[in-house]
Amino acid sequence: MIEYDERIYKNIVLFSPFIKIGKIQDAFKQISTKKEEEYSLKNTLKEYNRKFREKNNKSYDYASKSLAAMVKNEILTIEQIDEILFIITEDSLFNSYIYKLSSEQLKTNGERLINWKLPNTIEILENIGISTKKDFKVCGYKLVEGTPGTVESLRLLLIDSQILQRYDKEEDETYNFIFPTLVEYDFRRQLLHIRTQEINNIINTEDKFRTASGRIKNTLTFIDSFKNPIKYKHVSNFKEKLFNIEENLLKEVRNKVNKELDSFKEPINVFCKSIDAKYKNKSENISTTDYVKTSIQTIIAMNIVRNPLGDITSIKFRNKSTDDESSYSEVSIRDKKNHCISVDNLYWLNLAVLLDVKSVESMKLVLYKDNLTSLVNLDYSLGTGNIKLLKNTAGEDGTMPSQVKYDSVLDELVKFI
Repeated sequence: MIEYDERIYKNIVLFSPFIKIGKIQDAFKQISTKKEEEYSLKNTLKEYNRKFREKNNKSYDYASKSLAAMVKNEILTIEQIDEILFIITEDSLFNSYIYKLSSEQLKTNGERLINWKLPNTIEILENIGISTKKDFKVCGYKLVEGTPGTVESLRLLLIDSQILQRYDKEEDETYNFIFPTLVEYDFRRQLLHIRTQEINNIINTEDKFRTASGRIKNTLTFIDSFKNPIKYKHVSNFKEKLFNIEENLLKEVRNKVNKELDSFKEPINVFCKSIDAKYKNKSENISTTDYVKTSIQTIIAMNIVRNPLGDITSIKFRNKSTDDESSYSEVSIRDKKNHCISVDNLYWLNLAVLLDVKSVESMKLVLYKDNLTSLVNLDYSLGTGNIKLLKNTAGEDGTMPSQVKYDSVLDELVKFI
C-alpha cells in the first residue's frame, strides 16, 4: 500500500479545479534538470495514480494523493510541489483582463520591489490557512529581466486569504477550494494582466470573492495598496481596437470577394431586373440587387484563400438607431463550426453597419501563429479589454490553452492594443 502525507494532500486537493494530469506532467518537465529525472517522475506519478484510482475515479483527487505520496516517499520536496502548483495554475489562468501600463520602469534591485515585500521563494502550501488582514496573499513570483537591472515581466501569484466553497450540481456535493489569481506587470508589451479562471457555483461568500467583477475590482484594490504602486489605466477604447482587428483579418478577404463579384455584375443586374419586374412587394431597406450580391459574396468567400493569420468565427456589434445612447439594435453572427463569419450571409448584409459604427462588442478568433492554433474570445468587459483563451475542441480531450499560446496570441494582439 502506497502511503501519502495527509496534511499535504488536503492542501494540494484545494487546487482541484486546476489539477490536470497533463499539466502536472508538463510541470515535471520544467522542474527536471535531466530527461531521466523527468521520465522517472512521470512513471512514478503514473504508478501512484493507478493505485489511488482504484478507490476514487476523480482525477484531481488521485493525482493530489499521488503528489502527496511522492513527498512522503522523498521523491519530491515541498518546494517542488509549490513550484508545480505555480506552474499548473499559471498554465490554467487564461481569462485575462488587460490594462495599459504607464511608461514607468521597475528596477530589479529598486525600492519598489523591496517595499512590496514579495516572498523570496514560492510558498503556496504553507500560506494556506495563515491569517491575514488582507484579502490576498502573495505566494510567489516569477521575474524576467530585460535590459540589465530592469524588469521585463513580473508575475505575482495570489491566493485568497480565505478558502472558498463551490457546489457541484452533478454530484450534489460542496467542495472547498483555493482560487489563485495571476497578476502580471508586462513591461515589454506595456500591459497589466489580471489573469483568472471562470469557476461557477461559488457559495456563501461576498461578491468580491464570488463574482468576476468583484474579484477583478478587489485584485486591483490589492495591488493599488502596494507602496508606490505602478500606474495603469483601463483600455477604454477596446471596442474600436476590436474593429481594427476585424479589418486586419477580413478587409483583404472582402477585397478579393468584391473583385470576383465584379465579374458577375451584368448577369446580376439582368436577373434582378427580371425579379423586380415580376414581384412588386419587397423590402424597402435592402434592394433585390443587394440581397443577391450578399448571397454571391458568401459563396465566393467559401472558395477563396483565407487570411493565413486566422479567421473571425463570431462577432457582435451594435447599430445605434437614435441619438439616445441607450437605444440600439444588436447584430450577432456566430458559426458553431468555427467557420469564418465571411461565409455567413448576415456578415455581408450588415457590413455597412459595421463599417459605419467602427466598433465591436465582442468577437471570437481562430489564430494560426508560431505553428500554433489558438481559439480566443475578445470582448469589452468591466471597462477594459478581456482576452480569454479556449479549448480548441470541446470535451475532456480538447486541446487546452497554454502559457506558450497565451504569449503567442498577445504578441499579435498587442499590435492593435
